[in-house]
Amino acid sequence: MTSTPPAQPPPGDLAGPPDWDAEEAAVEERLRSARGSRRWWVVGAVAVLVGTVLATIWGLSATVGRVGWVDSGHEVVSDTQVDVRFDVRRDPAREVVCRLEARDSGSVVVGRTEVTVAPGESSPSRHVESVRTASPAVTGYVDECWYPEDGPRH
Repeated sequence: MTSTPPAQPPPGDLAGPPDWDAEEAAVEERLRSARGSRRWWVVGAVAVLVGTVLATIWGLSATVGRVGWVDSGHEVVSDTQVDVRFDVRRDPAREVVCRLEARDSGSVVVGRTEVTVAPGESSPSRHVESVRTASPAVTGYVDECWYPEDGPRH
């Protein structure tokens, strides 16, 4: 009697037929974890967007309608006077009060004055005002500006 050898699986297919249930379960698990990961990316993106919007609203509410100024220089005219050059950004139809200060080399305030900036035609506007000093100063600057009806902040 001759026997025939058992059938061999084709080369490269040593494991036999695929287990389709296991394959399907593995694919579903990968999709499920990808959906969960995607969900956290969406939650994170929405949180960043909400935070950005809130920061923008807070920043604008803190500055809209307020007086802004930029120190653009100073000149020590004498031992008793410093000229302060500054730009004011404000509602051009409103008057503004600015407090100017002069300091000596030890950072001690040696002169202070408040000046009124009359309503103007445009904003920003450039101004040069003098500060009288009790002793020689090395710098002059704007400490604060405000609308008269609002008063200074500090």
